[in-house]
Amino acid sequence: MIPICIKPALQQPPDVEGGLAKQVGNKTECGLLGFVLDLQQDYAPVREQIPEEKLYKVYTFNSVRKSMSTVIKLPDGTFRLYSKGASEIMLKKCSYFLDANGEPRSFRPRDRDEMIKQVIEPMACEGLRTISIAYRDLPPNPEPEWDNEAEIVTELTCITVVGIEDPVRPE
Repeated sequence: MIPICIKPALQQPPDVEGGLAKQVGNKTECGLLGFVLDLQQDYAPVREQIPEEKLYKVYTFNSVRKSMSTVIKLPDGTFRLYSKGASEIMLKKCSYFLDANGEPRSFRPRDRDEMIKQVIEPMACEGLRTISIAYRDLPPNPEPEWDNEAEIVTELTCITVVGIEDPVRPE
């Protein structure tokens, strides 16, 4: 699921033997790519199967909503929306979360508060920026009103919250 959320980023071999691989692209996307690679997964086959031109709808990132979403059409004709963004914003749009067995469970306000206290705040205290990744399945009939983004990007299922270390800026 996560590879669909990652915009094109590349990992290149290190400059020196034993060094770290170089990542080229948006720093957030590179951080997520690193996460997928740390899970010993390869996102390339997913991107080959679903290249950018096959994406059904894309809600590009903007600084107001601090998220972006991508819709794909599944083989059975249904749609799946993948969304990622700032945890504090994304979690408000989640009605479910995946449990340890990968099963969706209800995500109540008190669950959200607990996740903020036990997961997000500790990461923030370590200087990490947290990003939530979520999805939602949508029926084919009637086809969703794609122009109504607020209606589409709601009732999400939270897949994960990750912490990304932003590089220190020269200034």
